[in-house]
Amino acid sequence: MSSRNNDALPLLQEIERYRITSLHSNACYKIPSHGTFVFLKVYCPKRPAATYAMRRFLGFVGFRQPVEYTSPGERRAFEEKALKHWKAHGFTVPDIVDNPLKELGGIPVLATRFIEGITLREMARSSSRSVEDRSGELRALFTEVAARHGSAFAAADPLLFHIDANTRNILFAGSAVYHVDFEMGRPWEPPALSASREVLKLLVTLAEDLDPESRAPVMRIFRDCYHHDEVFQCIRTGVVGRPFQSFHRFSNERKKKRNSGKVTLYDLMEYLW
Repeated sequence: MSSRNNDALPLLQEIERYRITSLHSNACYKIPSHGTFVFLKVYCPKRPAATYAMRRFLGFVGFRQPVEYTSPGERRAFEEKALKHWKAHGFTVPDIVDNPLKELGGIPVLATRFIEGITLREMARSSSRSVEDRSGELRALFTEVAARHGSAFAAADPLLFHIDANTRNILFAGSAVYHVDFEMGRPWEPPALSASREVLKLLVTLAEDLDPESRAPVMRIFRDCYHHDEVFQCIRTGVVGRPFQSFHRFSNERKKKRNSGKVTLYDLMEYLW
């Protein structure tokens, strides 16, 4: 650990009570500040460590790597850039605010306004609301994704894709739909491929959070709202156009046997087509 990280360690231990449970490698905190709350993200090396070290080495020797495998400082810079870019183009993301803990200035940290709302996962898993009851929020989300992708295609703008659009990273607050967590990306990819990554991450995680009877109706709502044919073609080619289809389908069945709630890419194809 570097000396500047050692300097920050006592403060990190002091604010541990504000830490939010996180499934990824970073440390996240809900910090009270001036009568409101700040979401504080401390960027850490990715896990598993061996994979991260190998990716970092490949990047060092000249092999282009996805954003998520860059250094903590580079990931922080990319996320700040993405948040500012989305805000400048009129899309809803948390506001970047001043870091309330200046003592952490020596390590990669980003402070944003804490969004009080419910995640898409929480909404999808709610047993008290039918698909019809949730259709307003779903249409708002899917329409936003379609409009944003249209803007990205028109301007060839890779920063307008939310590659890690899983259901934990999308929040509903009042009438607004917020996207959070911008640490993934391959800015060099063709726009349709980046769009397909976002759509697949969104729909697979959403389908897994829904009860089985709700999946097909929700996918029909998505098809009603999203009309970028080049993205659907990219998805089809990437799933059923891959070589070694027998192997992929066998792997698909193994995943479903191990986890009955698992939604695979082949399942998604059936829902969408």
